[in-house]
Parts: sequence; C-alpha cells; structure tokens
Amino acid sequence: MKTIKAYKKQLAKDVETFLEDGPATVTAIETTLKELFPFAPHQLSSAEKIFEQNLAEHGFDAYNSVLAKCLPATRDLLAKGISHILLLERFISLNVPAMEDGNNFGVSVQMVVAKALKDIRESWTKKLEAIPSYYSSRADSVDKLGLSKTTQSVSKTETDTSSTGGKDGEEKKQCAVGTKEEKTTGGSKPDAHRVKHVVAIDLQCYADLQSTLALLVDGYMTVLDNLEKNKDKLTAPKGTSGGGSNMSMY
Repeated sequence: MKTIKAYKKQLAKDVETFLEDGPATVTAIETTLKELFPFAPHQLSSAEKIFEQNLAEHGFDAYNSVLAKCLPATRDLLAKGISHILLLERFISLNVPAMEDGNNFGVSVQMVVAKALKDIRESWTKKLEAIPSYYSSRADSVDKLGLSKTTQSVSKTETDTSSTGGKDGEEKKQCAVGTKEEKTTGGSKPDAHRVKHVVAIDLQCYADLQSTLALLVDGYMTVLDNLEKNKDKLTAPKGTSGGGSNMSMY
C-alpha cells in the first residue's frame, strides 16, 4: 500500500504540473497553427495555387513542402495530448473512493469528468490513426499520373576455363561477365484532372490537420476548465471531512 500511496502522491504532482503548464501548452498549439498553417480555413483556393506551383517546380511525386512540416508537428501534439489525457484518467481512477451508501455526488462528478476525458482521448486517437492514410492515398494518386519510371536489371554470365601446365599443373579459372539494362516506362504528360486529384488530397490533409489543432486547443481548454472547477471533488469526492461540496462542473 505504501507503493500505491507514493504513486498517487507523484500522480497528484504530475497533475498539478499539467494544470500549471496548461495555458503554455495551449499557447504553443495556437502558435503552431499560426506558423505552420499560413492559409486560413476559408483560403483553401489560395493554398491550392501554391500547392500546384510546388508540384510544378519540384516534381509531381515530390513532398508537399507545407505538409512536410504540418504533419509531424500535428502528430507530436496529438500524441502529447493523448498522454496528458491518460494521466488525468489515471489520476481520477486512483482517487475513486470505496463503494458505500450516501454522499455520492463527488463520485458522480468523477464519472462525468472521466467520461468526457475518454471521449476526447478517443477523438484525438482517431485523428492520430488517420494521419498515415494520407501517405497511402497520395501515393496511389501519384502512381496514377503515369510518370516516367526507370528500372534497372543486371544479368551475369559465368564461364569456366581450364588450362594445363604451370606451377600447380591443371588450373581452372572462372570468368563472370555482367550486363546492365535500363528500361524507362511512362513519361507522357500527366492528365490535368489527375494532377488536380493529387492537389486535392494535399488540400484535404491540410484542412484536416488545421481543424485537428483547433479541436486540440478546444479540448485542452475544456479539460483545464473542468479540472480547475472540480479539483476538490476529483481529488476527494467524499470531501476531506466526509461532508458535501457546493462545487459544480459548470
């Protein structure tokens, strides 16, 4: 039991740190939104022109330079957010009191907050799991452009030769001759609609990532607000002296 008490004590400190750092965390996400997402949600047409330009300059199968920064940043922030929610869920779970009759309002508060945390965590997890699908969809779309591809093949022929005489009498020698062949396929001008499809996939990903970070900010704000309002009930649902509390979730 001493181990559990020590763990709960450390957990409480971690939650305090989360609450103290909460505003800075929200500010960091908002800063990422401003710095890595130059186009507002209503400016996707402007983003489309830049993305098309990017393809023309760097090749139809090149990375989107904007998304190359947005994707890893969003993935990291989502993973961090999920770890924070897991911490809070663990904190509430370990502070649920023994089951008994009466004075269960605080426990009800714990259950409601825990349910809200679970919903947020599952929503963020789905967003995180969806990120790899972008690469698959874009690769398939680029493949349908019919871009020029060069393949190499090497064939090797080995022959044995023998000779007599010499220091050791009969000698056997092996000779290998290799030939390399390159083959180029495709190379026709990509269909304009196929190119638009590649750009559309990039735009959709951009919009999804942008909205994801906006939802991340909203989620953090909701969590911080609920924790600050109900901190006493979440920590001691029966009250420090067994009495009730007038704290509310709202």
